Amino acid sequence: MILVAVVVQVLAGASVGQPTDAAGADIVATYDFSPHLLTSEEITQKSQLLDAFWKRAEADPASYVPALRHALRLPDSSPFFLYDGSMLLLRLSDTEPDRKSALAAIARCDLRDVQSTAYLRSVHRLAVAGENTTAAALHVLQDPEFQAFIPQHVLTLGQDYSLVYMLLPTDPKFWLQPAVERLRTEKDATAQRSLLLLLWYAQESSGDAALLGFATDLSKPEENRAYAEELLSRNKDPRRLSMPTAMSQTDEVLRAERRETMRRLSDEALIELDRLTMKIAAKRR
Repeated sequence: MILVAVVVQVLAGASVGQPTDAAGADIVATYDFSPHLLTSEEITQKSQLLDAFWKRAEADPASYVPALRHALRLPDSSPFFLYDGSMLLLRLSDTEPDRKSALAAIARCDLRDVQSTAYLRSVHRLAVAGENTTAAALHVLQDPEFQAFIPQHVLTLGQDYSLVYMLLPTDPKFWLQPAVERLRTEKDATAQRSLLLLLWYAQESSGDAALLGFATDLSKPEENRAYAEELLSRNKDPRRLSMPTAMSQTDEVLRAERRETMRRLSDEALIELDRLTMKIAAKRR
């Protein structure tokens, strides 16, 4: 469970719907706040309450797992519970249906209540498990300041590469078209750049078309239009594409190797990502 030390007061009236049993009532009573509205002192107090709640749930999964599943589906669930409750559910029942339920809930959480690194790691783990992380990954586009830090590799990932990491381990059929559609309507400049980078890494015709359409759309920010053009130019740069070894591997093999590479959160993996992406680009010429 992750609390963020920020400012002010408890959010009054937050709920997760009407409880149907003792475990449901415990959820409602516990998650009656939003961490980003708390003082440091209140954060400490709530952390202790959450620790106790998790221990009760871990001691009685037969009662708490169904209650968590129910509460995570409710439309009026506490935004913080949507993330923290999902993490608890997966601690108690890491099954395919529960992973899908958790991802649906995570995509509705308030990012101000969650540490960015924890969010990235959680969604990335589910991407590695083969789940459709599209909604949860695109959720970070709401936060231009989203940034994760991987201390083992002294690696800082901004919104752009966090998005890439949460999606590239999965099948592009999950995220490619949603990303193309999101780029058409996205107004935030930071989110636009993140989507442009993702679609370049896709190395698919629909992604290329989206990049070209953005680059030639005079209503888009000039700086981002230039960025789209620069990304497209990488696919034609002979210095980048002089990779004869790429010809000995099929496109399918290269893409599978790239998905495997993106299972690792490291700077070395990002270097390998670019190497494999340029091999795919060379293959597509």
